[in-house]
Amino acid sequence: MLRNYSSAMPHQSNQAGFTLIEVLVVLIIAALIGGVLFQALEQAYRLQDRFGTELFKVQQGQMAADWYRQTVQGLYPDFADGQNIFHGEDKTFSGLTTNPLGDEYGAPTPITWKIRNSQQNGATELVYLEGKQQTTILTWRGDEARFIYFDEQQSPHDSWPPPLGLWTQLPKQIQLVARNAGEPVSIVAATMGPANPLLRPQDFFAQPSGSPVAPLPRPQGPTGFIP
Repeated sequence: MLRNYSSAMPHQSNQAGFTLIEVLVVLIIAALIGGVLFQALEQAYRLQDRFGTELFKVQQGQMAADWYRQTVQGLYPDFADGQNIFHGEDKTFSGLTTNPLGDEYGAPTPITWKIRNSQQNGATELVYLEGKQQTTILTWRGDEARFIYFDEQQSPHDSWPPPLGLWTQLPKQIQLVARNAGEPVSIVAATMGPANPLLRPQDFFAQPSGSPVAPLPRPQGPTGFIP
């Protein structure tokens, strides 16, 4: 009698596993996808860092502009015999302000704004001086920068007071114009207080009626501060 040996043979599984080539292909595809994702993340972080830096610069520039406008809006005229009569040139101006950046807010305080070229990196700096300290408020690339002074008729002048004519002690507006890496920069601020000092009793007897006004002495400006 013939025996059926097929039933005695162990059952062979019909499930087939991944071959070595298939596993390698899957690993290669996963590595490619991971590389693309890492590159995308790296670019996103780089853009975030770049935009964060640019945003900080914009915020810093806006804050510097606000400080500049604050002090100019508070400019206050000094008496004719005072030591801090307003005087402005293309690279600097000085006088009294009731809106200083220091602790004497509200009181007329001698200040100076100055444009100077940095000897270290060749940049241009906007410097604020009050009391015995000075601080660089803003820095930009390029050496084109100056102050422009406007009268009541909005006519520009390179200095204040202009060389000819009778002028108020304070200009109507002071504009800072510059170029930062070739891009134009402009900050305009208007004086909000009186343009001339209030008269004192002694001012009525300072000179005969109808005589020409004596030229105002150039102030011995302060040498500054920042909080």
